[in-house]
Amino acid sequence: MRLDSDASNRSQSPLHNYTNGSTRSPESRSKVANGESHPRSESNGSYTNGNSNGPSMPATFFGHDREEVTRILIQSLTDLGYHKAAGSLCKESGFQLEGPTVASFRSAVLKGEWAEAEELLFGTTSYDNGGGINLDGPEGYGKSWTKSGRLTANMRHTGGLKLAEDANRDQMLFWVKQQKYLELLERRDMGKALMVLRQELTPIHQDVGRLHALSSLIMCQSAEDLKSQAQWDGAQGESRSHLLSELSRSISPSVMIPEHRLAVLLDDVKRSWIDNCLYHNTSISPSLYKDHLCERDVFPTKAYTELRSHKDEVWFLKYSNDGTMLASTSKDKTVVIYDATTYKVIHQLVDHESGVTHLAWSPDDTKIITCSAQLDCTARIWDVKTGRCIRCIRDFTYPCTTAAWAPNGKSVVIGSQDRNFACAVWDLEGKMVHNFHGPRDNIRVNDLAISPDGRRLIELVDKRILVYDLASYERLREFYIDEDKCTSVTISKDSERMLVSMNKSMIKLMEIDTGETLQAYDGRKQEEFIIRSSFGGADENFVVSGSEDSRIYIWRMNGQLVETLDGHQEGCVNSVAWHPSNPKTFASAGDDSRIKIWHPVPLKGPDVSNGWNR
Repeated sequence: MRLDSDASNRSQSPLHNYTNGSTRSPESRSKVANGESHPRSESNGSYTNGNSNGPSMPATFFGHDREEVTRILIQSLTDLGYHKAAGSLCKESGFQLEGPTVASFRSAVLKGEWAEAEELLFGTTSYDNGGGINLDGPEGYGKSWTKSGRLTANMRHTGGLKLAEDANRDQMLFWVKQQKYLELLERRDMGKALMVLRQELTPIHQDVGRLHALSSLIMCQSAEDLKSQAQWDGAQGESRSHLLSELSRSISPSVMIPEHRLAVLLDDVKRSWIDNCLYHNTSISPSLYKDHLCERDVFPTKAYTELRSHKDEVWFLKYSNDGTMLASTSKDKTVVIYDATTYKVIHQLVDHESGVTHLAWSPDDTKIITCSAQLDCTARIWDVKTGRCIRCIRDFTYPCTTAAWAPNGKSVVIGSQDRNFACAVWDLEGKMVHNFHGPRDNIRVNDLAISPDGRRLIELVDKRILVYDLASYERLREFYIDEDKCTSVTISKDSERMLVSMNKSMIKLMEIDTGETLQAYDGRKQEEFIIRSSFGGADENFVVSGSEDSRIYIWRMNGQLVETLDGHQEGCVNSVAWHPSNPKTFASAGDDSRIKIWHPVPLKGPDVSNGWNR
């Protein structure tokens, strides 16, 4: 069973002869185990301040503690695989990566020697009743006096590693006992496993829910069944390394340096650069050779292509999942599919009898579903290759507002203003599979979205946000928005956050599981109409939205406004779609019946096209 945090990306620090005593015996270990009997505290794994045979070194290195820098370098050389260089640095500097007790503790965990690991981590407790012979006679030897009249033995704690200030000792002990228990189950030593569960894990009272889950594992019929049920890879897998990683987080960093410390520090530097780089729009990690800063001229701020295939307001547009096509819907009752390289028209779909409000690409981009307004009130499924309508769902008496594909591509979820079918699942034959609401619910859905991992369905109903488990159709959460009406929703690639557009003029980034608002984006205008916002840029670093003032607004994820772009004539910019594989391109759709393609630098100045002759 995994620990609370994911340690799948961590690796154990190698153990080498310069760890200063990884093979020490228990007798010699007790002398350096951070207890009273050791004349020097093993607080940082070092025993000299530099090489005593060479010239004296300053205690600092450009203002940083020399010992800390050196030990981090030793660890980093080890992580890089330069073990001889790490050993040489230990020898020349006189500093060790870690002291003998830490090395022995690491070895004990990785070898599954749990009694030794506990003793090294937490130390030992001994009792002293002050000497002499108990008045009760030989039977009383070693017994302490109780409150009823006996003396209480003096408890003496020795040894143990220094823990971090916020360390939870019981939690750490629970993790060790849990690993011990699972390994006994893996070996099918059920008797000892049951004793550990009852006599060692249960008294800790750390996690009742986890205890119940652990106790159920006794019923596993085999080691493989155990690994599957516990989501644990066994004693010979990475479980011991993962345990060591978790425990090391609770040990004082002066004693046991956190894993991959230099890499973490470098990540922090790069993250600071990126956070302070207004136009950062690449997933490529910045170079360490120079400070990082992106210029405005590498950001899409110019509309270099204009598409005029529609004859009325363009309400929505979306790139295909692979980025090879762009599709748009319009008040002129048509849907246009473009080649996203040349922006030539591939198909113009004309079967709808009213304005087309929304579209969604199937997971494999072979189909699209489109939704139409009054009076048509239909949802149509189209074959992208042929441009032919392969299914028309006519059950609605009010407009279809939105749709999304199930992850397997075998069904769709359609939202509408029809109270009878406000939000329902339909198969590709046009048969309803599940209806989330009935007429009595009096619900009309403004927008919906399915999370990329396929687990959650988000539904917007005026001032409410409903979250469902897509597989079971169970409603998991319901969030109320007091001040605004929710109009559109987009879910992040990690399936953890949702971007919700609201009247009046607000966009909120919210956590799906809790409904907590993580960030708000303001400045644009949305008071009467549906304006759809979305994530954009490399790694979804940006939020982008149209506006009722004919502009496009782009913010950093942290809420900082990056650009306000003029590009459409009077009316709303209804939808903006960022290219899924080219972070330097996005498309916008406006009431001026135009689609604009934005790029950092125009190729030959602004180009005008009707979408047919390019």
